[in-house]
Amino acid sequence: MAAISKIELKNAKKEKERYFQKFILKGENEYGIRFATLKDAKNISSMFREVYNYNYINPIVYDIELLKKDIVNPNKLWVLCDLLENKVTVGCALVEKERYIGHAGSLIVRKDFQGQGITTRIVGAGLITILKMPRFKNVLRVDTEVRGPKANVQIAAQNAGAILQSIIPSYINFGDKRYIELNDNNPSPPQIEESAILYSIIFKNLWKKRDNTVFLLDNEYIISTYEFIKDQSKKMKCDTLITKKVDTSKSYELYGVSKDYYMANLKLYGYINEKSLNNLLKRYKNWRIILWNIPTTDNGINSMSLALKKGFKVVGYDIGFNNINWKLFDSTILVYYPNGNWKLSDVNCIDRNKPLFNRIKQQFQN
Repeated sequence: MAAISKIELKNAKKEKERYFQKFILKGENEYGIRFATLKDAKNISSMFREVYNYNYINPIVYDIELLKKDIVNPNKLWVLCDLLENKVTVGCALVEKERYIGHAGSLIVRKDFQGQGITTRIVGAGLITILKMPRFKNVLRVDTEVRGPKANVQIAAQNAGAILQSIIPSYINFGDKRYIELNDNNPSPPQIEESAILYSIIFKNLWKKRDNTVFLLDNEYIISTYEFIKDQSKKMKCDTLITKKVDTSKSYELYGVSKDYYMANLKLYGYINEKSLNNLLKRYKNWRIILWNIPTTDNGINSMSLALKKGFKVVGYDIGFNNINWKLFDSTILVYYPNGNWKLSDVNCIDRNKPLFNRIKQQFQN
């Protein structure tokens, strides 16, 4: 047997340090999972072109210089999977952090390597490693979206312990956005729309900070959606549910707005009175979707009633989304379509998700 040189030993040590997990699929091919460096920007971009052409939801993946800035952003980590035999990158995912919430997305695998379980490995190994890092130590949950037609990915999310959060018709907006000028009056137009199923992986520290007294409007869809989510989690069994009618003598307003110009999705958070909501609906009438997370507190009752009055539909329930002085409150998730266009026909629900899907479908049919 030939002796191993010092250079070979040094290279082996570097590779061991580079890959934080290795695994074998189909009994032969060995893969390694690592973090991206600036040199990987072109590889990442080429994968998105191969899988999506130029129709991915965020065109940053086609701009090498912007992608490099993304790679060095301290609140974002690109996770790559290499075939170790030839060091070819076959898949990637992006994990990013905002406040105490992590988000896993931009998950793709090259066409020749799809259907082998690489996706699950990237997400699993990536999240475990990232959440141990000091800059991500305050993350209390990780959210992700699953494309509506992908039943197999729903199963993978369920097996990973994720809790279904919502099912949103036409949530995703694929299409070539590289040359579109975007602003509040001109977000990305509807192109290739697809429904999405949103999940959350909840960590134990969130449950410790969560207020388990839940105030809900006395409404069939709001209450049944909460009960459906509650049935998925043992941690919610000790909740105290208080249902109330609307009280027009009360008035409280405190809200925020976030915008995703490429998806043309507007998100509202908090308590909004009718005058302000009318102004918001008028101002953002050109947007595809307006989502509203309403805290499940006593102050949220009137906003829930107002949302239903204005034509919002109940599509989910968000655990521990609202942070008020580091006490976390849940929220109901409602959706409104300014242009009236939506579709649910592309959703391929697994059995566990069908009760929520059917409630949502019923609302849109009424």
